[in-house]
Amino acid sequence: MEGTRESREHLFSSFNKCAMYESGEVVYNANSKAQTAYLVKKGMVKLYSIGAKGNKQIVRMVPEGEIIGYYSQFTNEPEITGCECLVNTVLCELSEHSLQEAFKTDSSLALSMLRKACTEIKETCASIMDLSQKTVRGRAANILVKQMELFNVEEGHNFPIRITRSDMASWIGTSKESVSRSLNDFVREGLIQMDRDTIKITNLKGLKRVSIVS
Repeated sequence: MEGTRESREHLFSSFNKCAMYESGEVVYNANSKAQTAYLVKKGMVKLYSIGAKGNKQIVRMVPEGEIIGYYSQFTNEPEITGCECLVNTVLCELSEHSLQEAFKTDSSLALSMLRKACTEIKETCASIMDLSQKTVRGRAANILVKQMELFNVEEGHNFPIRITRSDMASWIGTSKESVSRSLNDFVREGLIQMDRDTIKITNLKGLKRVSIVS
């Protein structure tokens, strides 16, 4: 949440329970009633929904500094998504009472969360359009561009966190094999460079063009 670093730091300092979660560990399940919201103090988590066949569909990745698990706190309904750690992650708990009190006493934080919710709605609408109208190639290109924004890296620099082919496939609604084929195509076309552990975008303009026209 841009412009709220001081607010987040204030919240972090008020927590009395922060814990390390391991990569792959589930923080809370989809359709469960979360008893607490969380601040991602360090690391990254992925939010996912469960399809009719029980398959996980990644909705979005959440970096440090973001609040998750707050849907239940405001609606008194089960969480729409589940949460799993992408890497080893430090999460700080924030009870329903503490979250509501923080919003009452910090108007800038409340406004920032409202903006965040609006942004998530916009991103959800865009994702629906991508899944329904873009080819796998276009979706794969788009998800790489999104990762640049997520990690705040520049063209020609490695992504600091490796997102697996399986997670990328779940994120864009396709198979791991289709993602791998698209990535290999992008390498041959000089759009990206990659090895077993890293990916970097070397032609952002070209990759964006693919994400738009494919």
